[in-house]
Amino acid sequence: MSPRCLHALSCLCLALALTGCPGGGVDTCAGDLCQEAGAAQDAAADQRGGDGPGEVGAPDSVQPDTVKAPGFKKGNVYVAGSRNAEVFELSPALNVLSRWTHPSFGKVLPAPGQPLSQGPAGMAFNKHGYLVVAGVKDFCVFSAPKVVEGCYPKVKKQPTENIIFDHLGNVYTTTSTGGTNEVHKYDAGFKFIKTFSIKTGELTGITCDPKGDLYIASQDKGKGHVYKVDRKTLAVLDTIDVTLAGVGSLEGLQYLKDGSILVATFGGSQGVLRIKGTSPFTLVRTFTATGIHGPVSVTIDTNENIYTADYENGSGTAPADLLVFDPAGKVIAQHKASPVYGPFGMVVAGAVLPCGAFRIK
Repeated sequence: MSPRCLHALSCLCLALALTGCPGGGVDTCAGDLCQEAGAAQDAAADQRGGDGPGEVGAPDSVQPDTVKAPGFKKGNVYVAGSRNAEVFELSPALNVLSRWTHPSFGKVLPAPGQPLSQGPAGMAFNKHGYLVVAGVKDFCVFSAPKVVEGCYPKVKKQPTENIIFDHLGNVYTTTSTGGTNEVHKYDAGFKFIKTFSIKTGELTGITCDPKGDLYIASQDKGKGHVYKVDRKTLAVLDTIDVTLAGVGSLEGLQYLKDGSILVATFGGSQGVLRIKGTSPFTLVRTFTATGIHGPVSVTIDTNENIYTADYENGSGTAPADLLVFDPAGKVIAQHKASPVYGPFGMVVAGAVLPCGAFRIK
């Protein structure tokens, strides 16, 4: 919403409060408008406070609200195969419905495919319900399977295991196993804002809470930590030592509405951990199943069913297993030895997340 519109709504709220409303009270005739103006002003103030002078993104000015409807069926699952150089569309039962490639994904080769560092990885749905796929050099935005709306250059050419949208529409990206300690921030139109660093490297998973504070996983050569980062100052607020779970490395993260966090882990438990979202480390539950080996991606649907894909032998040269758990840990869907090699990004169309994908209008 533009500042001019916000100002007009604020003036209308004031005028109605002073003069009264025909046929009803102020809350009846102006409540929705005033609430919308107040919420938008709060978000704008949050944005200004978080980025500093000259660094404010302008998501709504970059991506107008009038766009065509997305073509991703609610409940379908999308997985990026880094070695396949493809994105896979699956049914809720994890049956393959379609698959597609793009020049930014690398080169489609016979299995097991290209080097994992050359393919698509992190994915998220933007506020319009369009799928954003992080390649090595670009972000590509798809309005439907195989329908690309545009690609936007990244600030650095590097693998990007995970991407998220915060509550204001800004984009945050991590690097990868063996990668740096950098987190890159862009606005919703993929205009680069800043890079900041975490004290340890190999940053993989990233998620956020409803306020927009970030949670970032660092493998740190097998000494895994999850850092909570302030959305405005980017200072580390808390550190959760996940090595206490006996795991080898940390992968994807997903914040849950009760404040706990899902952590995909490689080594040790060979599953997805649900941990308390604050230190000290507290394990709530482990989600695992026969044959699961090195889950790397993790996401949820609106009902907080848990979706994951494993990396099998650690290099992605074996077919990935895809699984869905209910919140109690029961496997409710699976696709063993799927055609996906090297899964990273995994998202569910239409899912309302506590944070991590911008709200779909």
